Amino acid sequence: MTFSRYRPTSHFIAPHSWSNDPCGAVYVPESQEYLLCYQWNPGTTTGGNCAWGMAKSKDLVTWQDCMPAIWNGSSYDSQGVFSGSIVSRLVDGKRVLYLFYTSVSATPIHWSKPYIKGCESQSVAISTDYGKTWTRHDNNPLLESPPKAAATTGWRDPFVSRSTSLSDLLRVSHDTDYMMLSSGERSRGPQLHLYRSNDLHSWGFVSTVLDVGLRDKISAHSTRVWGINFECASFFTLGETDYILVGIEETEESSRHASRYILWLGGKFVSNGQGLPTFQIKSHNMLDHGMLYAAHLFRDAQNRLVQLGWADETAKQHIVQAQGWAGCLGHPRELVELARPLDAHAQIGAEWQVDEAAGTMRTLGIRPAQQVDMLRAGTTVSGSLSLDDFDGIRSQTFECKATFTGLRGNERLVFNVLQSPDSSEVTRLIFELARQEVVVDRSKSSLKQLGTVSPDRGHLGLLRGEDLDIRIFVDVSIIEIFANDRFALTSRVYPSLDTANKVSHDFGDYDQDKMSFEYWQTMKKAWPERDSGCGILPELLPKTGHEKSEVMATEMHVEVVAIS
Repeated sequence: MTFSRYRPTSHFIAPHSWSNDPCGAVYVPESQEYLLCYQWNPGTTTGGNCAWGMAKSKDLVTWQDCMPAIWNGSSYDSQGVFSGSIVSRLVDGKRVLYLFYTSVSATPIHWSKPYIKGCESQSVAISTDYGKTWTRHDNNPLLESPPKAAATTGWRDPFVSRSTSLSDLLRVSHDTDYMMLSSGERSRGPQLHLYRSNDLHSWGFVSTVLDVGLRDKISAHSTRVWGINFECASFFTLGETDYILVGIEETEESSRHASRYILWLGGKFVSNGQGLPTFQIKSHNMLDHGMLYAAHLFRDAQNRLVQLGWADETAKQHIVQAQGWAGCLGHPRELVELARPLDAHAQIGAEWQVDEAAGTMRTLGIRPAQQVDMLRAGTTVSGSLSLDDFDGIRSQTFECKATFTGLRGNERLVFNVLQSPDSSEVTRLIFELARQEVVVDRSKSSLKQLGTVSPDRGHLGLLRGEDLDIRIFVDVSIIEIFANDRFALTSRVYPSLDTANKVSHDFGDYDQDKMSFEYWQTMKKAWPERDSGCGILPELLPKTGHEKSEVMATEMHVEVVAIS
């Protein structure tokens, strides 16, 4: 019961123990399967990255466990195999997968600690059998030391991709590969370093493409400031705009969960005075206004740009230890570029990039990936049905869609979820249109205050005459809110009452005849093969603490399959 009490069922989650960043996702056309790796520390609920756990999927939403891609090694990566990315290439007509990762030989590694020489390096493992087995490169580590030496606050999370923008700027082949490493320089600020290669083995430093001042404001339109160090950065191009996603480590005085958040930056790679690429920021916003972190990018089978992220626990430590696992991934999200007619009010916001000549403005769109629709189960309830029927939902795992039209701009629209019959426990999802804010009110989520009670909140400014379109996902302890294809917020809650599964609403004096809604009272399980009595394969046990893991495996009944 403890293991399953707050465990999401329709989300990607490790079979047990601590897990964090999604760190290698790829679609393999020959097998018509997705592989997804994640940071895993089997045998404990304490943070650590001793393995790249791995799973496979035909549809990106239902999964089967596989053997971990890599474990800690014996020398340059003896203390950790940290986050990175997977690149798929055809070499002499055969599919080859390259798993790039940060190899760790010494800890601790944190911006608040002195940097240990040689603690982080960049390495690669290679698979020629569609990810079934992986072999470390003989010349690992490929990159051995950061450009800022002892002044480094971090140097990790290699994201490897091609870039037409960068290749055109450098006047090199479009087949050139680029590696972005997240970093920072002590007493100066966070930085992103760029490397390039023609063979995915030999890498050369290109430039520092983003070098920002410690605690400087992100822009004149923002109250937020840069943090201490960057993590899990990636880059891509949509239309004429180059984008960077980046995790920002703030000071420990930050009010945000674990003092970190993820930001998207829109702009252009341009040439600096030495003819080297640097990134010019023209727009920015939060990628997720809640606690999702460690954004990871890949392309799906239809070449759509998909983003994954890590949803940490916000429960008290004794709850996490008792349940025997920690962390899951948010639902896959599609990233697109949105174009809208000029809106004078919105132009003052940092998230819009304005083209006055064309009469348009653009921003990064964020919405659930189309594959997420396949998780819907049961009957669709929609149309002219009364909202009283919506209030009849009794579920801890459901999806809701709603469109509010004819808005005056001062509405306060509230969805109550995970609510007990007497309302002593309830999580309130509030859309405050006058304040242009979405809030997850967690003050009454748990009578026993098992988790964080501070609200998650984010800015959502509607354009003139714009409807409010929302999608809400609730899955036991994780809540994801999407709005107008450009807003996302992830939150975690831990009701103490087993009866906290009711849904209700309070829309004030809003004319409900002007809204449309749909909901799905049940969602499919993301792990249909994890049935009871299967145990766990010996190969999946960690290299240390076997006795503890064997006990956990007996209790958890997980099935692991090899890739076929």
